[in-house]
Amino acid sequence: MKKAFHSTVEEDLNRSHNVTLTEGQISTILYILEGYNPLDSNGYDPEFREDIDNIFEELEGVVDKFYG
Repeated sequence: MKKAFHSTVEEDLNRSHNVTLTEGQISTILYILEGYNPLDSNGYDPEFREDIDNIFEELEGVVDKFYG
């Protein structure tokens, strides 16, 4: 029987991570996010939109830096 995982590291949603993605994977993520409609039960969710914009900036910046 498997035991439940209990993290000993405090959650930090602003902690940076280094990941390796192909240019195709980055493109797929951006494509999906571009078409995603960030609505909650009250309508537009500006905090979510800001998160999406930050992800775009980061991922596009990585590709631009590679070719720059």
